Amino acid sequence: MPISTDTTSKNIHLLRLGFCACVLFLVLLFCGGCSFHKEKEYTGYYVFCPDANETKVGFEKYTPESRKRDDLVNEFLTRLQSEPKDLGLRKALPDDVTVDDFIFEDSGQLSLYLSSGYGKIKGVSEILRRAAIVKTLCQIHGVSSVQFYVAGQPLTDSNLDAVGYMTADSFIDNTGGETTYKQNATLNMYFSDKTGSHLVKVPVDITYDATIPLEQLAVEQLIRGPYSIDGVDPDEIKATIPEKTELNKISVKENTCYVDFSEEFLKKRTNISAETTIYSVVDTLAELSNINKVQFSINGEQVLLYNDTIDFGSAFERNLDIVDQE
Repeated sequence: MPISTDTTSKNIHLLRLGFCACVLFLVLLFCGGCSFHKEKEYTGYYVFCPDANETKVGFEKYTPESRKRDDLVNEFLTRLQSEPKDLGLRKALPDDVTVDDFIFEDSGQLSLYLSSGYGKIKGVSEILRRAAIVKTLCQIHGVSSVQFYVAGQPLTDSNLDAVGYMTADSFIDNTGGETTYKQNATLNMYFSDKTGSHLVKVPVDITYDATIPLEQLAVEQLIRGPYSIDGVDPDEIKATIPEKTELNKISVKENTCYVDFSEEFLKKRTNISAETTIYSVVDTLAELSNINKVQFSINGEQVLLYNDTIDFGSAFERNLDIVDQE
């Protein structure tokens, strides 16, 4: 029997409805699955740690067992002394550092008393460990800020000033995930007076992070000269470093700072004495607590004389005789 056109149209229509229903069911099933498996935003605790290369601060999720403030501090300090599960991280408190005590002020300020071993940690390593400890502890409700004591004495910065209380906001998270500590410091810089034969001390306030050594910042500022420093009278205070001089390398070992300049350093500035140029660098660097002497080189090589008059092959010590006294 022939199938009518009307019957065929109804069948096609039913097939289309069935197909659409199946598609709708699959879409709802897929979306429902997505919603079901979607991970909620993490709102728990972290333990912060330096990475294995000590170039940044990483973290691991952590669920503490304690609930009270002091118990949480104890638990997190124990965790900071333990090896992280992530092999790319290292513990913030090394084996030779112990936590002797911690004391709270009424406002929630936490004083952390560390053993003398912490004082042996220097530079970037110390800054990153400090960041990890403070960021971890400041997550605890009731901890407003943290300060460090080492062997009973307040932790100090490179100028021997007490670091004081720190919060998680004292540390900056860069876009690359790296965490650095933003520090304020005052560098005593030495530039030439208007005669070119004496030095003038100029305090300079700077903000810096631990990835750049203070000695490098100081020499780079000497190269730029005093003219970018607020409050400096360019008629009274002059640059000492010869124009176009570049800092090739700078390092500190056993309280001696090794400074390698480009050859332009040998071309003395007009009306600035050779002694003023050399001691502007030496006296500026000697202001830092870890530097007693300065050894110069030019493009990696020792030069015996500066301006054919000054012995340039030996290390220099601070000379305040040519500094104008206030």
